[in-house]
Amino acid sequence: MIRQVTDKYQAISATYEEMRSSLFSIFRQVNIPEEECKDLVQNVFVRLLSIDTLRLETVKGITATIALRMRTDYLRHRAFVRKMYSDVDTADIFDYGYHDTSLDTAELASNEMKIVEGMSNKNRKVYELSRFEEKSYNEIAEILNMSYRSVESRLYRARNEVRQTLRKVYGM
Repeated sequence: MIRQVTDKYQAISATYEEMRSSLFSIFRQVNIPEEECKDLVQNVFVRLLSIDTLRLETVKGITATIALRMRTDYLRHRAFVRKMYSDVDTADIFDYGYHDTSLDTAELASNEMKIVEGMSNKNRKVYELSRFEEKSYNEIAEILNMSYRSVESRLYRARNEVRQTLRKVYGM
């Protein structure tokens, strides 16, 4: 067992020396800042060290696979963050530029309540719990003694009904 452990660490150490610059370029290819590339290379080897059963013949392949997956995860995270900031910036632009009060929120809420009052009892209760009491699907299912899928279905239909009716009322 001790021999296997030292062999594993020796193989990872040798792989680190051999592949460090290759892994660095994998991350730099997609314009990741240099300091973050260094951190990502370190993270690849930390992840490699955390693998319990590691075959010495496959260390290089696994290292490259981990690096490529980390790069993909990093890019997805960066795109998500960019989108979130973009959405916030866009919302700010509309908030500052919108001064039309023709669509009064009190009037909208009043019309929403009228629509909800016209729904069937179960759909209304599911919608009210979700919209006004901010309950999750599981909580609603528990409260109303319904299945999760039926809560999903009823909430979908209720929301659709509210949206369609509001579109008709406001000509959207």
